[in-house]
Parts: sequence; structure tokens; C-alpha cells
Amino acid sequence: MTVNRERLADTFRSLVTIDSESRDELAVSEFIAGVFSGLGATIVRDESLAGTGSNSGNMVARFEGRAGLEPLLIAAHMDTVSPGRGIAPVFKDGVFFSSGETILGSDDKSAIAVMHEAMCVLKESGVDCCPLELVFTVCEEIGLVGAKHFDYGL
Repeated sequence: MTVNRERLADTFRSLVTIDSESRDELAVSEFIAGVFSGLGATIVRDESLAGTGSNSGNMVARFEGRAGLEPLLIAAHMDTVSPGRGIAPVFKDGVFFSSGETILGSDDKSAIAVMHEAMCVLKESGVDCCPLELVFTVCEEIGLVGAKHFDYGL
């Protein structure tokens, strides 16, 4: 099993260029749903919009995994702080930087990119894996609002 550094960098670059300040996570949510459903996940969204004021609900990407193995939940958040619109990442000497006018957005999009790469590596290797639930919350940067309104029944 080998991490594809170029794919990881491309995923991160794609994520950080999607505007997703708190309460405006819909576009990044749709991107995340697309890449994880493309890897075989079932995507479920909760109805937390009214409680959070976001334009997206929290999201769970479920991977079946091998029956009988202990399931694992991994969580990340989709929002960024301000100024987080129009991010233009700079990649120099193997490191990403902000162009200087905005944040970079690596909190928490680096975690999302790593989660994506891990799932790609697992799928490519054919290794049996436990059932996985990847949870993506909204409005973390303004007080864990998405987590507070998460539908734990999911």
C-alpha cells in the first residue's frame, strides 16, 4: 500500500479552492460526497440546517467493510475561517502556502484530503477493512455548531 502523493496534493488543492466559510459549506459538501461516493460510499446527510444556519447539513460517508470487524468512525469538518473565499494555494518545494490574501484552509481540508487518500489506497490494495463511517460536520469554526446539531441516530 502506497500513498499517491500527487493525488493527495491534487485532492487538497481542489478542496482548498472551494469556498466554505462557516454556514456556506454546500459546495465543499457536494465535492466530498462526489469523491467518496465514487469510492463506493453511501452518503447520508442530516437535517441540521435549521439548527446551524448552514446551507448544508452534516454528512456521513459509509463504507460497508468486512462484516464482523469492529467499525471505525473518523471525523473532520468542512468549514473554514475568514478570509476563506477565493483561496489560491501556492505549491512550492513540496509545501502548500496561502497566496497571502486569504487563509490556506488546511484546517480541516488537509484531514479530508488524507481521508480520501486513505480510502483510495485501501480500495487499490484490496485489503479487507472494517466498516467505516466518515463524518463531516459544518460550522465547526464558530463553536462546534454542526457537531452540536448532528443527528446521532445516523
